[in-house]
Amino acid sequence: MCIDTPVKCASQDGIALVIFVIVLAFAAITYALSNLSVEQLRYQEARTTQSALDGAKQALLDYALTYEDINPGEYGFLPCPDTGVGAIAEGGSHSVCGPARDNTIGLFPWTTLETGILKSGTGECLWYALSGEYKNAVATKTEMLNEDTNGAFRLFHHDRTIKQGALPGDRVVAIILDPSKVLAGQNRNFNNTSLCGLDYTSTEYLEGDGVIDNSQLSGGALVIDDFIARGISTDELATPFNDRLVTITRDELWDAVVSRQDFAANADSAIRRLTEALALCIAAYGNNSGNRKLPRPASVDFGGADYRIDGNYDDTMAVSHLGRYPHSVDDSDSALGAAYAPNDSEPVLFDKAYCDSLAVAGGPPLNLNTASGAAGYTLWKNWKDHFFYAVSAYYAPDNSVDTGAPSCGGTNCIVSGGNEYAAVVLFAGSRTGAQLRNEPIAGDVDTKNSLANYIEVNNPVGDGTGDYTPTGNDLAFCVTDTDPLTVVSCP
Repeated sequence: MCIDTPVKCASQDGIALVIFVIVLAFAAITYALSNLSVEQLRYQEARTTQSALDGAKQALLDYALTYEDINPGEYGFLPCPDTGVGAIAEGGSHSVCGPARDNTIGLFPWTTLETGILKSGTGECLWYALSGEYKNAVATKTEMLNEDTNGAFRLFHHDRTIKQGALPGDRVVAIILDPSKVLAGQNRNFNNTSLCGLDYTSTEYLEGDGVIDNSQLSGGALVIDDFIARGISTDELATPFNDRLVTITRDELWDAVVSRQDFAANADSAIRRLTEALALCIAAYGNNSGNRKLPRPASVDFGGADYRIDGNYDDTMAVSHLGRYPHSVDDSDSALGAAYAPNDSEPVLFDKAYCDSLAVAGGPPLNLNTASGAAGYTLWKNWKDHFFYAVSAYYAPDNSVDTGAPSCGGTNCIVSGGNEYAAVVLFAGSRTGAQLRNEPIAGDVDTKNSLANYIEVNNPVGDGTGDYTPTGNDLAFCVTDTDPLTVVSCP
């Protein structure tokens, strides 16, 4: 209560009011700035995390793109994670990362990828899960990896509705994860002499909603594993989860890889040169046989057998003259008989010696010998399901005496561009339209068993005749109806 004169009391009351207003203003400003700082921090944390995840993804895509540069004939492989196993520096890819075709998970291999250490906005190092068939793993590398190899992960929204992987071709190849902040029940042990802690206990970093668990893989070859992405306030649920992640799909990876010149139609394309070499190997079989006959193809439909295994590409004396390029030609050798079969003690076509060094346009000779480890055989091994072969009715293997060239008579040979040929070798280009090429694994329906899912030539009837003129998406080399047999690009 003011006890001075009325004028002084009024003045003091006015000053008090001003001070009160100033205090309120400062409080309001402080409150606003406090909230703004929290939002800014959250925004910056999210930006840092996304930048780290995106950088890791790009580094993996670059690795897949350039993998063949130091691994001739192999494309699309990704490094194993840092699993903490073996005498490898922190952040290094552990090249032995589980049994063949098993999925794997660990810390992101930033040392191997030369990205520098990548941490999220919460200061955590990134984790990384990789589909089993895409592993660059010593001694457990898959037998066939190409653009039709599906990933082995499915991704779910926080409400457990599927986001990626509902169809086999949409499954995810690799996932990069930010474990984010520690949740109740997690105990992360950080080794202060390290950069990422040297703690490889996935359950202390990754989690799920109680049904889907990002920290645990099912184990086993070709098994599909599920992951779940965080949502708003999912870290506050009774079963909290907060992993932020990005994915690499099959199409993202292979769109980058097949953009290489190796897959173009120019003369020095690796795929074009291999297609020509395979045709030269077929021609060499005929030129080295006693009656210029050629082998039969392997089946198109393996009846549920594994398309990755070389030995399943075995020739057959079934009715069809059209099928997959044969790895083994023992049935054809038997049909020719000992008098005509070339080197019939060796059932593998590539190992019959005359396919060791094939003069192919656009570069040095290609070696298809399976024991050589050469790029020619390695490339065929990984893309073997894409190669097809048709032999003319006249040139199908038997033990008759050849009447000399030309031997096609207008009704007994295949045609390309209006000309008759002894045989044709085709490389089926990338999927078009509704084509599907799924393996009969993980409950998937076998769609590799249909010729229509691969080649688009005019009229591949399969009886030793038909029109095999390429229509643009396939590469084709023809074996000429001449003596000796030669190889030309199909018109």
